[in-house]
Amino acid sequence: MSKKRHPSSTNKLTLPQARKQAQRHPTDPDAWLALAKLQAGQKEFDDARASLEQARELRPSHHEQEEWLGHVAHKQHRLQDALQHLQRALELAPNSTFGLVTLAHLYLELGGAQKALEYAQKAWQSDPQNTRVLDVLANCLSALYRYDEAIETYELLIKRDPGNFAHWNGAGNMRRELGLLDKAYYCYQKASELASHSAIPYSNHLTALHYDPRASRAEIAAFARSWEQRFAPEANELSPQPVHVDKSYRRHLNIGLLSDGLRNHPVGKMIIRCLENLTPNQISLAAYTSSEINDSLTRRIKPLMQKWRSIRHLSDDALIQQIRDDEIDILIDLSGHNAGSRMRAIAMQPAPLLVKWVGGLINTTGVQAIDYLISDHVETPEGEDEYYTEKLIRLPDDYIVFDPPAKLPALSELPAKRNGYITLACFNNPTKLNDVTLKQWASIMHELPDSRLMLKGRPYTSESFCERLYATLETAGIARERLIIEGPGSNYEMLDAYNRADIALDPWPYSGGLTTCESFIMGVPVVTLPGPTFAGRHSATHLVNAGMPELVVNSWEDYRARVIELASDLESLGTIRQHLRDVLLQSPVCDGPRFAKHFTDAMRAIWQRYCDDKTPAALTFNKEGEARFEDEDAPVEIHYAEAREDDSTFQWQFDGKLIAVDNGGQLLESDVVRQLLQKEALELIAFDPSSRALDTSLKQHEGVHYYPNATLGDGQPGQLHACLDPKLSASLAPLDDEYQPEAIRKGSQVLTRLPLNTIALDSIQGLPAIDWLVLDDLNDASAILDNGTQALKDTLLLQVKVAFQPTHERQPNLAEIQHWASRNGFRFYRLHEPQHYSHLPEDVPEAQRQATELTSADALLLPSHARMKVLSDNQCTRLAFLLHSIYGIKDIIYPIFDQHDNARAREYLAAEGLVEKDNIKHAPNPPHSLTHDDDTIASQLDNIINNL
Repeated sequence: MSKKRHPSSTNKLTLPQARKQAQRHPTDPDAWLALAKLQAGQKEFDDARASLEQARELRPSHHEQEEWLGHVAHKQHRLQDALQHLQRALELAPNSTFGLVTLAHLYLELGGAQKALEYAQKAWQSDPQNTRVLDVLANCLSALYRYDEAIETYELLIKRDPGNFAHWNGAGNMRRELGLLDKAYYCYQKASELASHSAIPYSNHLTALHYDPRASRAEIAAFARSWEQRFAPEANELSPQPVHVDKSYRRHLNIGLLSDGLRNHPVGKMIIRCLENLTPNQISLAAYTSSEINDSLTRRIKPLMQKWRSIRHLSDDALIQQIRDDEIDILIDLSGHNAGSRMRAIAMQPAPLLVKWVGGLINTTGVQAIDYLISDHVETPEGEDEYYTEKLIRLPDDYIVFDPPAKLPALSELPAKRNGYITLACFNNPTKLNDVTLKQWASIMHELPDSRLMLKGRPYTSESFCERLYATLETAGIARERLIIEGPGSNYEMLDAYNRADIALDPWPYSGGLTTCESFIMGVPVVTLPGPTFAGRHSATHLVNAGMPELVVNSWEDYRARVIELASDLESLGTIRQHLRDVLLQSPVCDGPRFAKHFTDAMRAIWQRYCDDKTPAALTFNKEGEARFEDEDAPVEIHYAEAREDDSTFQWQFDGKLIAVDNGGQLLESDVVRQLLQKEALELIAFDPSSRALDTSLKQHEGVHYYPNATLGDGQPGQLHACLDPKLSASLAPLDDEYQPEAIRKGSQVLTRLPLNTIALDSIQGLPAIDWLVLDDLNDASAILDNGTQALKDTLLLQVKVAFQPTHERQPNLAEIQHWASRNGFRFYRLHEPQHYSHLPEDVPEAQRQATELTSADALLLPSHARMKVLSDNQCTRLAFLLHSIYGIKDIIYPIFDQHDNARAREYLAAEGLVEKDNIKHAPNPPHSLTHDDDTIASQLDNIINNL
């Protein structure tokens, strides 16, 4: 008798056979596991998950089941579930290749490239011949800018698996990053031959052409236009373009943003100020993001969206259906041919109007379905239209609005004055460097005999790349000792490096963009020669719109002359350095409200044209903000959306600005506070005893009154204890406690003690009523409160940080804060943002580092119940607005409103989706705005405090 074959040993089962096996052997976990693998392979992920759960029920601990559960969760976009399953699998089988590779891919997607590399290297050590292992290893090395190693790995992959287009494409990307364009073109062509259906190698090839000084404008435009014949969907694939029943001018518009860059990325940094200043009554936003990174900028963008859709796991057809289900009126592509590109889906016309904006915006996309491209008069001068498949929207200023970093290094004096020579610099992506540009720079350095050239960026981690640069410049007569070459660092480190540079040199033919803005904000002028395409004029538009058109030149001769001119007058160059930051911040390049107004007008104008059943046409704004279509004589009359009775946006209104006092500078790092300042809803008085916030850009906002080296207190002379860790520097003396964590013990070492001004709140004559007081735990909160009882008698909200594990002397505990509150008309409301300490060792993965010991939290104090009853309607609205916008608190807002206006209270609940919309009978809401006093307090505050 032959031995019965075990179901899991059948390697060539079909899906129907596997189903039958599982039915015949319902108690065999291997049968369910085998079925799940085949179901996952057919993308039947729900069924695969059910089969795996059945196997897990029969056999609770098995690494393969956990790995496949992790794999399925990853594919279904349940990323935390995936992480838990895969970590569990790793405990059961630490060297399983499949589990390690899947974990590496997951961490890459989450932005954890270093962690991904650790898993990939471990998999490679266990299974060095596995191509899937080599593939993820190459991806990790690429993400960490380890270019030489990545190229070696891709070459090994090509030898082992030459028919896989992805290996050739990856090798091409690495060579493009290192400026090896001819070799990159060869790789992209091989990739395209192997996968003619995939537009990825084509998109990368198109992008590479923009770096190439040999490529003409006509050649690049022709290559871009060839997208249609290569990849456009067939006519039988196209579904009818969506047609809205309501084609009225005054429609509330639903606008979708398709992007990989809704994060700390050039896209996010160039659109956030526009998004934050859009009027909700006019536009609702939906995000379609292909990135899973959730950073500080994502957390600013996300609350502005009505819908947030993760699309990485969606097919093109599913993405199209999602956009149509969301009833998007205008879809804006923010990826282009770069990371996250979904050009095939866009070509299927998922929305009535399609628009291209920042994000891979280096030229025309070549995709006929895209109706418009957002530009300006510098990026696309008159005569450029013929090179674009899209109709151009020329905004009156810059085509982007720049959001400066929250933390900026202080400006140094001109380095040339201390060095005795000029330091030229370029911190752009080094891919933009080429022999033409380098030889021109060498000629400038010959005219400045002692000058240095400072280069900083990612590919400088490649020794071979650096050697090529040295060789090129040595051939041009520049010794390598005159080059300062540095690899990448944090954004703050890069900004601080400008303090070692005198003049920035813009590359050609692909210019700087965000880098130019960052150079300007650090006081370093940038000289640029515009290139032949959109990619070559980024710097030009930023410089012109920042009011420095003289830095834009028309030839290499003018380029050299302008740099020499700047370098020849150090006094003027030093003066420029100290003023460029303010010039940029006060220009249209950073003016969010102005840009948002023009953006809204552009969107409404193209919508109105769509409603009139007219084909798209170029739209041009003049400097007064009037817009005119090229085939019309008169400017467009913009019709705005009318307020809707069922509008879900609550209409906040109160008289005067909110007054906030912050001791410690915490609010200068708050994104919500930034938004309130931009909306002119807040005046902020910030005392910064340790001058920690000197580098924040927010302190320069006209609504901020910033006082470094000063603290609230009792009015007596004080001391600042400057510690080894600046974050622990305080007016309170650090504790000498052997039981504190080692990092705190070391960091609290006092380096010096400095005199410190203290100000009693009650001594400030003429100070307007304080709505919101914020106190940190490093300065004497008890003294501040005890010497501010009169100033705080009408205050609506106190936020006091309480240290449950004290780090400094005289830090008040919660009981002391509550005792003061009960005596002065306040009540304890809740603890906000509690911080916990983990006792686990550092080698425990972050995802598993449980932290249980409460170290600190913000105590929120509200007016006592007796005070609450006598608050005016305006005070109640101000308090409700603070609780809603700063803390996201909703439930208590109902009784706050209810004591004056039940209908208003119910309206708030309905707007927040907490109850169904009632038939509320009351007067129509005023326009969505905050009413401010005409006689602003802004000019008075500085005089009041400066005269103390």
